[in-house]
Parts: sequence; C-alpha cells; structure tokens
Amino acid sequence: MSTPPLDPKSFHNAFLDTAKRDEDVLTYYVNRAPDQAHDCVAEMKQAIEWEDSPGCYLFSGLRGAGKTTELQRLMGELNQGSIPAFYCSADAYLDLNDPKIGQTELIFTVLAGLCEAVQKRYGNKFLTDSIWDRFKRVMNSNVELKPKFVTPGAEVEFSLHENVTFRQELIQFAQQSSQFFQEANKFAAEVAAAIQQQSRQEKVVLVVDSLERLSAPSGLEHVLFDSLKELFFNNPARLAMPDISVIYTVPPYLHALLPNIDQFYSGTFSLPNFKIMHKPSNDEEPQRNAEGIGKMVEVINRRFADWQRYVSQEVIEEFAWLSGGNVRRMFSLIRLATRKASLGRVDFPIAQTNSTPVQQAITEETKNFHWLNAKDRQWLEHCKNHSGDLASQITNLDSDLPPIIRLFDHSLVLNYQNGSIWYQVPPIIHNHV
Repeated sequence: MSTPPLDPKSFHNAFLDTAKRDEDVLTYYVNRAPDQAHDCVAEMKQAIEWEDSPGCYLFSGLRGAGKTTELQRLMGELNQGSIPAFYCSADAYLDLNDPKIGQTELIFTVLAGLCEAVQKRYGNKFLTDSIWDRFKRVMNSNVELKPKFVTPGAEVEFSLHENVTFRQELIQFAQQSSQFFQEANKFAAEVAAAIQQQSRQEKVVLVVDSLERLSAPSGLEHVLFDSLKELFFNNPARLAMPDISVIYTVPPYLHALLPNIDQFYSGTFSLPNFKIMHKPSNDEEPQRNAEGIGKMVEVINRRFADWQRYVSQEVIEEFAWLSGGNVRRMFSLIRLATRKASLGRVDFPIAQTNSTPVQQAITEETKNFHWLNAKDRQWLEHCKNHSGDLASQITNLDSDLPPIIRLFDHSLVLNYQNGSIWYQVPPIIHNHV
C-alpha cells in the first residue's frame, strides 16, 4: 500500500485547542503523574467517592497545562463509575476580565451552568423551573432578559454579562438579606433531587471551570485580589451546594497569595506541569527529566500517530523542554514550525533543532514577552534560582502582586511537584528572552 502524501495542514490543525474537542478524552489522555499517589485527579476522584457528605474542592492549574483535559478525564471516570458528573464553564455566564466579580454572581453562575448541563443530558423539559425564572419571581423583577445568542430552533440561553441590570438586581438582593443564599441552596437541592431520582445515584458532581482565567487590566490587580478573597476566602461555606460535590477551578497563584486557603475546603488540588526537569539546587541550571519529556512525546503520538513524517523526535523533545512541560506552548511551537517550514519550502520532517523553522518558531513564540519589566524579571530570576515558596518572598503586596499575577497568567512561572510544589521558569524564557 502506498504512503499517503504529506498534509502539513492536517498535522498543524491536530494541535489546535479545538482539536479532539468532540472526542472521548480517555482515548488520547496521557497521565503526567509518576504514580497514583501523586495523581491529583485520582486524589479528587477518591475524595468524592469516599466522602460521606458532598464536598467543596478547589483545583488550580496554569493556562495551557492541560487542566480542562484533566477535568474531562475526571468526569469521564466518574460517569463510567455511575456518579453523574456535570460541567459548567464560567465564561459562558461571566466576563472573566471583570475584576469585580463577587460570590453572588458566582453562585448564580454555578446554578445556571448546572441547569444547562442537566438539560443537555436529560432533555430540555427535565427541570420544571430555571434559575433565571426562579429569581425573577423571588425578586419581583421586571427585567427583560437578553439571550447570549439567538439560533433558530435552539433553547434561549442567558448570561450575566449581557444582562447587566439583572446582575445588579441580584447583587442588591443578596446584600439586603440572606434570602438569595437560602433560595440558591433550595434550588440546588431540588435539582440534585431530580438528578438522584433519574440516575438512582446519591452522589452528584459539578465541575465549575475557567475561573482560573479571572483577570484584571493592568493597574487593577488589587481589585482582582480583593475579589478573589471575597470569592474563595472570606465566606467559603457559601460555595458549597446541598447534595452536590462542587469543584471550582481557581487561579494558580491563589495559594501563593492566600497560603491558608486549604483549611476552608474539603480538598485543594494543584495540577503540575509535565515534569520535564529535575528540581535544581540553588543557582544550578535545571536538568532534563527524560521520563517527563517522554510523556510529552506520547501526547504528540496520541494526537497525531504519523507525526514523525513532519517533525523528528529530537525536535519534539526540544519543544517539550523549551515549553517547560506546558502542553499549550509545546503545541504552539509545533504549529509555528510547521507553518514556517511550509512557507520556506523546507523538506519534512523538520529534523534538526537548529534548523531555520525551529529557530523561527522560537522567535515567534517569545517575541510577545519583551514587555517584561524590571520587577517581572526580578521575580523570574527568583523562581529560576530558588524554586521555592513564593508566599514567603512577598514583602510588599502593592508592588509584588501585579508581577506575580502577570507571570502566572502568561505561564511564565510554572509549577511542578516533588511531594511539595516548586516553581521554575520555562527554558524558552530564560534561554531566549
């Protein structure tokens, strides 16, 4: 049988964020953990299965680390094990660039996302009431809701982002009395009871994703920090739901800024990057970890089995190393090199790490990070040389908060785990920026 012709476009598109979106995650999943004891998803699953009462959990992971894939794996395993698990992406209801989001909006989002996910699974008529109609009645609101989008034949969906007046009424209602939180708990209990009756299972799980993307414009980082404290620290009991175990994703720097947050939740879990380097001693250069790099090569193999016709293993291993174990950055380097090779009419496979397409991809990937200022570089230098506890190094929140948030938001500081969490700078940054 003849070998099919090369198709660089298909190879390139296999590493887009949207690729594999409609496939079962368990068919292409690669576990980064060295064993079950260090597998944070296995730990979360065990906690949910063993709990006597519904729990409330926090899950953090850097952008591009593969957090959503890990959560999809968790949901797949729970559903296979007969525990109904549902998914809510908070950005469908909230503007995550708004630094003033509070608990009222978050709790409402959780219930709206739960309703939407339940109706997708069991049918649009499964629930007798919607969270939007319930609170319009409770608040005696006359606001006309605006849909997120209008598609012929589709159910009308709403978001707090589009319905600013309704959001303001909700916040005012919650500030005036405890009725908002009482009604939210009552509604959650009703939905949970309907799921339990349908599934004949006592446990119900809801994953609330995308909250790690909460951000603020430059200069408003302190407003965001105050919101994060109000959301997850000041009154965490409100985030728990009757008869539903809830997992909230949170920004990866939250533990560094609020190191005592663990005590308020049933469990807090942090997703490390693929461990492509060994933890260095102070002032030493990090050394490559062949096992972690091999796992990232396997990620490529699961995505595109014929990958060696386009890129050599040497180049893939170099991209894994430069990315620091961040899957999204490795995918970006692969796409960039593929495009550069096609435009430059370079023969595939791209074989050498010093080849023109590889060097062009590195330049393209790093050119957007020259905004780093002196304070940013100071924190990068600290993480590169010390790899330790960030919270203990914060001396002035006013000056230290903005660079910490910026560096984590752009995955320029990556977390790993050897028992305890440690931090490093991805090699592509300290080698090329």
